[in-house]
Amino acid sequence: MNTTPSRRALRVHYSDDYAVEKGPETVTKSRLVAEAVRRELPQVRLVAPRPAEIEELSRIHDRSYLDRVFGAQGGSLAVGTWSEPLLRSVLASTGGVRDAVDEALESGRSGSLSSGLHHAGRSYGTGYCTLNGLALGALRALERVPEVGILDLDAHFGGGTADILAADGRVRLADVSVVDFDLWNPSDPKRHLAEIVRQPGRYLRAVDRALSHLKGVAFLLYNAGMDAHGRAGGLEGVDNEVIRERERRVVEWAQRHGVPAAFVLAGGYKWGGLTLEQVAELHLETVRAFAA
Repeated sequence: MNTTPSRRALRVHYSDDYAVEKGPETVTKSRLVAEAVRRELPQVRLVAPRPAEIEELSRIHDRSYLDRVFGAQGGSLAVGTWSEPLLRSVLASTGGVRDAVDEALESGRSGSLSSGLHHAGRSYGTGYCTLNGLALGALRALERVPEVGILDLDAHFGGGTADILAADGRVRLADVSVVDFDLWNPSDPKRHLAEIVRQPGRYLRAVDRALSHLKGVAFLLYNAGMDAHGRAGGLEGVDNEVIRERERRVVEWAQRHGVPAAFVLAGGYKWGGLTLEQVAELHLETVRAFAA
């Protein structure tokens, strides 16, 4: 495993299968983020992932639930009405997290332009999340490292991730949210942290506490939600400058501690008046920070 900064260009995973027309932001914005990366960050290489398969997904989800996901014609996939393009989207984006973990273990950093992960639990999907790519990525990393930290800075809590992984002694969770949706209570506060922030002036201090909580892990998986931004669905007063500083601190922490890191996009919505293009520009801050 390489834990030193790499001279290799940042490789970020993306496939056109991620994006589905006329869906929620979860399955539409990745195409705009990819276009922005190609336009503004030519040094970043976009690579297509291998879609997730049912056998590996059985490590994180009940087989009966997966059978419903794969055979849900006419039903729902948590992110919308079942369709072949939507199924391809959730399998490709989940596979992107796994491949980003593999790449980060080799080169020190990577990411996936995936969204909609952390609310999916072992036997259910909710909150636009059908398959929990964070859980799959963490187990993938644990094949090569002794302990994984998941930093979740989405506006909402990742109760699905906790449902799947909180009992695994090789995983530490640090979840900082600004909305109490999907709230979970750590059964072992020494190993897991879940904190809600109500005042924007305290947000970055909470991020620092979360990072300190993860000191000593051998791999960092970062759920980089932009919906913490006041105009993207989150806390008024968390603005572009705060988000930019947040991403800088996460990357600087990983570099300072020599920890390989992989990111995913997570939430970011038009609820506060942003256009989808502006949401994509917020997500670009994560890619910029990892590419710097």
